[in-house]
Amino acid sequence: MEKVLQIRKNDAYLKDQGISFIDTLLDSGMITSDQLHIAKVEHLKSGKPLDTLLVDLGFLSDQLLIETKSSLAGYLKFDMQKTLIDRKLLRILPRHDAETLRILPLYHAEYDFHVAVCDPEDLRIFDRLRALYKGISHFTVYIATPAELFKAIDQYYGYKRSLGGLLQACNDRTSSDLQSYETAGVPFLQALFVDAVKHRASDIHFEPEDKFVCIRYRIDGVLRQICAFHQQYWSMLCVRLKIISGLNIAESRLPQDGRFSLNVCGRDVDFRASSLPTQHGENIVIRILDKRSSLQPLEELGLTALQTEKIKNLLQTPDGVFIITGPTGSGKTTTLYSMLHYLSAASVNIMTLEDPIEYALPHIRQVEIQDPGGITFAEGVRAILRQDPDIIFIGEIRDEATAKMAIRASMTGHLVFTTLHTQDVFGVFPRLFDLGLTPRFLEGNLKGILSQRLLRKLCPECKKRTISDNRMIFMAKGCETCSYTGYWGRTSVAEILPITEDIEELIGRQSTTLELKRYVQTQGFQTLVQEALAKVYAGETSLEEMHRVIGRA
Repeated sequence: MEKVLQIRKNDAYLKDQGISFIDTLLDSGMITSDQLHIAKVEHLKSGKPLDTLLVDLGFLSDQLLIETKSSLAGYLKFDMQKTLIDRKLLRILPRHDAETLRILPLYHAEYDFHVAVCDPEDLRIFDRLRALYKGISHFTVYIATPAELFKAIDQYYGYKRSLGGLLQACNDRTSSDLQSYETAGVPFLQALFVDAVKHRASDIHFEPEDKFVCIRYRIDGVLRQICAFHQQYWSMLCVRLKIISGLNIAESRLPQDGRFSLNVCGRDVDFRASSLPTQHGENIVIRILDKRSSLQPLEELGLTALQTEKIKNLLQTPDGVFIITGPTGSGKTTTLYSMLHYLSAASVNIMTLEDPIEYALPHIRQVEIQDPGGITFAEGVRAILRQDPDIIFIGEIRDEATAKMAIRASMTGHLVFTTLHTQDVFGVFPRLFDLGLTPRFLEGNLKGILSQRLLRKLCPECKKRTISDNRMIFMAKGCETCSYTGYWGRTSVAEILPITEDIEELIGRQSTTLELKRYVQTQGFQTLVQEALAKVYAGETSLEEMHRVIGRA
């Protein structure tokens, strides 16, 4: 009751913070009064703006937030691909200010200053800009989501590491300075985590050798060495990493797993740690779980418009099994999370079984598999079926019991999503048969298969034209923007096979993979190689990248 009174007393403050905007969300049905009440309680605890909390709590998407704000207040929507940015302006505004205030100067046309912001109601932004840039009499404001803005800041500012100085300071210490090194190691690790997130790394590798320790980032699927330091300092840094990850610092002979979270660039980022004893000490790999960069709308996965439409049609199926396949690191989890997010609504109950849970999804009940010693996938499906689900996500089919439980769940009117490790959609059938399923068991239950890979995208700042087989394509070159790799970001490439009655008949006749391929290609099926070549010819990626990821066909 006391909290309710506090909220009511605080209503005047909330009106000053844009309650008319909140009223618009309520009146249009975009949020409910219950959701607003929860956000108000969290606002009293954290002091965060209401709109930010509505997004953090999963009640509202970033995109819907900016669309509503722009239509209500007349702001323009920021689109990095379509907006001209004057780099000279960035030399005046320090990157730290851009990140703290969440702004990006675009261009200055006479007295009109164009700027992209996340929070147009933050008056500090305009005071700071007037102090730095002369002759401003009017602002044209573009509103952006935090993810869009920080992506633009990364791309246009670039990122000069502060790690170099910290590492040099560490290496300048002698072996007698080990105690003071332990203190210096803390800012080094903090800078390292921020640096890794800003470089869009998915993993940080700490790899001890005989005389030194190497640190590498996995960026866009490729490992890249960042720095190295003397082995004598590793034990202290290793202990520090284990402490923040919640690992047992006294245990160095067995593998361990842990997690921690940090606030990076104004957003919470999760990190998952894995330690493994090796010949020269404990090897530690930190997986970076940046939810905002990983939970994407279906339209932004990089699939073609036709493929996106096919997926949406398959998602309208009331029951059945949908399988996503591909090797580790091919983006299966991101695609599945996007599908679940697309289906998430107050009218459905979505439940997942994962090993481990990659990202916490709002309004979805997620269960972590603890095998051995705990619940297995098959046991989890049995338990979930007693929880009145509509949609079930099974992290991976590993054995016959899980495969049969997935099919049985679809038979009882549930839509089931799961993954397999095969090279393409055609490898799913022999794999399921190896697990003990029969064509008759699959008939009417398997609805669709998607196989995918992730291809690095060519850097738009430096990609270079070339000719291959009398066609103009682009190749990687390298510049400061892309850290001289020639690539920036990744895009999905996929093949999708909806299971029709004709395909079921071929499977029932035990047709060979070659016979199946020949039939579906007469129906317009596009293979991974064909889809990847289309991206090569469109200038999105290179032939070399296609061969690296998919191979030659």
